[in-house]
Amino acid sequence: MSRWVVVACAVAVLSGMTGGVGPAEAQPEVKELALGFGIDPPFAPHIVAIQKGWFKEAGFTEVATKTFTAGVLAGEALAAGQIHLWTPGQLPPISMFHNGIPVVVLGTNCVNWGLEKLVARKDANVQSPQDLYRIRIGILQGSTSNAMLHHMARHYGLDEKRFQVVNLPPPEQLASLTSGQVQAMLVWEPWAYRALKGVESQLIHTGTTSHFAANRGERVKVSDNRSIYVASQAFVRKNPKATRAIVQVLLRAQRYVADPGNRDEVIRLFAEFQKQDVETNRAIWDNFVFNPAFDEAYVADMERTAAFLEGAGRIKSRTHVLDYTYTDPLAEADAALVQVKGRWKP
Repeated sequence: MSRWVVVACAVAVLSGMTGGVGPAEAQPEVKELALGFGIDPPFAPHIVAIQKGWFKEAGFTEVATKTFTAGVLAGEALAAGQIHLWTPGQLPPISMFHNGIPVVVLGTNCVNWGLEKLVARKDANVQSPQDLYRIRIGILQGSTSNAMLHHMARHYGLDEKRFQVVNLPPPEQLASLTSGQVQAMLVWEPWAYRALKGVESQLIHTGTTSHFAANRGERVKVSDNRSIYVASQAFVRKNPKATRAIVQVLLRAQRYVADPGNRDEVIRLFAEFQKQDVETNRAIWDNFVFNPAFDEAYVADMERTAAFLEGAGRIKSRTHVLDYTYTDPLAEADAALVQVKGRWKP
């Protein structure tokens, strides 16, 4: 995915001082943590953990932010050791792993099946799946939205080659929809919400529900989108205590974010940290389901995405997701959350 802000700073080894965070032997190997950040609500757990001082309690002392212009650059920064944790949609790291970049999945952060939406201008008069052939669709190539369009085509018996796809990042999709240069956009929130609020447009399909005239309201799952926690294999091998601490802190924050009683506070903290509008985030918040479980749904989403990449010729010799999933740190925190065990070991 192409939208990421990165908390980046130098890696340092802890001294023997405890600093009020427990015995020295329990402290993480790195003192200054580098986390990959984005602009959207999947990063609410990270922000809550930062704002409430939970990373500091675990022995990490500093954070700083840096913006990358594309998700691939954040992935490269992870591989180069410039950041320690990346939280993208699953498509880019699956592609990276299969193309020889040694990354490993440490957790599943947020299930986003309803996050991506196909929005069309009302004057495009899109009523049926076949109407998609005659319009230009803005989409970010190489993103999870690509996979959603593929699954839509398969479900409705459409020929993907007939789609008029225009490769645009989300802000340019919205601008092009407004000007009429494209008649539809397939994108994640908050861009879909902004389109529906600011352009004479209509919702055509979400990752879970059809809004075509013939089957309006029918459940049609065409998205496997989820955000995951990804680290480099080298970092995990070198920093086992830091790895465990990161997983434990984020699990604590996920549970806090998922608690309905904390919703208003979390949205406020998120909006303040990101300098975003509270009302926009409140309107789209239910698209994000914070679920830390490694379960069969995790396996299905990851494998289906890998199959899409394989069919598109972007990966070869597909490896099962559990072979690059490391579940031991989460199992130490809460064994009940590990319903399927990863096979990767440091």
